[in-house]
Amino acid sequence: MNVFSGPSNDNKLPLLHPLSPCSHLNGARRSQATLSVDNILHADRLRLQSLSETGTRSSSTASASSDSDSIPIAGNDYHDLPGTLFYTAVLGYGTPPQNFAVSFDTAAGFSFLQCKPCKAGDSPCDAAFDPSLSSSFSPVPCASPDCTAASSSCSGLSGQTTCPFRFGAAVTEANGTVVKDTLTLSPASSVEGFTFACTTFVVSDLFYGAAGMVDLSRNNRSLASQVASSSSSSSPTTSGDSTATIAFSYCLPSNLSSHGFLSVGPSRSAYSGRRDLQYAPLVDNAAMPVFYFVELVGIKVGGVDLPIPPAAPIRNFTLIDTATTFSYFVSPAYAALRDEFRRQMARYPVAAPPPPELDFGLDTCYNFTGLDESIRIPIVRLEFAGGSILELVLDQVMYFTNPDNHFSVACLAFGETNPANTFPVSVIGNLAQRSAEMVYDVQGGRLGFAQGVC
Repeated sequence: MNVFSGPSNDNKLPLLHPLSPCSHLNGARRSQATLSVDNILHADRLRLQSLSETGTRSSSTASASSDSDSIPIAGNDYHDLPGTLFYTAVLGYGTPPQNFAVSFDTAAGFSFLQCKPCKAGDSPCDAAFDPSLSSSFSPVPCASPDCTAASSSCSGLSGQTTCPFRFGAAVTEANGTVVKDTLTLSPASSVEGFTFACTTFVVSDLFYGAAGMVDLSRNNRSLASQVASSSSSSSPTTSGDSTATIAFSYCLPSNLSSHGFLSVGPSRSAYSGRRDLQYAPLVDNAAMPVFYFVELVGIKVGGVDLPIPPAAPIRNFTLIDTATTFSYFVSPAYAALRDEFRRQMARYPVAAPPPPELDFGLDTCYNFTGLDESIRIPIVRLEFAGGSILELVLDQVMYFTNPDNHFSVACLAFGETNPANTFPVSVIGNLAQRSAEMVYDVQGGRLGFAQGVC
């Protein structure tokens, strides 16, 4: 049984980008102060390809397994561009807690952590969990419901045989076992019997030195689901119930020099009556059941409602994702956004866009170099079901090649999803989320936006 325990007040974990000067992981990469548009586009393309593959695996496995014991594993292949877009927080594993900086992902599929003994020849191994030092550590046997029903390695096995785990990517693979242990979020908040994969492969190069990944998706074994189920006996709509919790919330760092926070299991009462918080219902996408989708019902550019064709499939298929930077819309919606933005920006000189990554990139750029006037950028409003709104300002609407100088080349921070329909949904990336606290009320089936909090 997974047991979440914690006080009713918020426990906010500092959240950092791996390239932040304050990051525990920065070290030798401290010279990399910024990320180029080319690098971000490349990482976004890999991310969306991975999400599409993971969603397909999750859907097919769920159909084949009526008891939902499958463990979909995300194969995020960032070998060419490691760790570009993952945010990190420090968590404690085991009893007593061993602290590690780990990444978090709202679409990871499963949590994993580097463990000792490390694979021969891999180094360093100091940032690895030592199970022998934890009194609460226990391997998960093949016969357990917490083991994957789809694992051929477990076929015909029972008893105490450990459950195998495979982290699969195009270039990198890692083998390990599925285990349970206590996850400490703060001195006063923990999750007993937290399920994760203990891998002996050194995966740190994938995440700028992070020791692992915490899954916050809708998978029934994610940290979010475990926290949400712990308060299932409380009414998800009873905002005054101090025992009920929100699964998690976060404010993303606005830039590499700032920090945000990740709050796991905050009290629902902490959000009661907040006028700055608006909710959108979470909607189910059968093709990608573990991801967070909301219903995007409208877009405004500079106060102008976009004439999006009724057939544009933006409803029920808009993914909120933390590891994609830019936002991507299906073709009809993106064309309407781009054309209206260009019309309102006609006074400014255009710039050549960066070369697209396989027809996947930004195509609306301007050169503000040398201008002696203030730059007027249209506000973009994303409107969701339930009346919630994300209002995007200058540094969210456009990505500047020199973040410290707005009088430089900048591109509209939106793109078109892959024309080949390998990822046929719209995506709201982390750049568009950086001005709002994102509140994931999983038990209540809704996602909140608290504008201007972060």
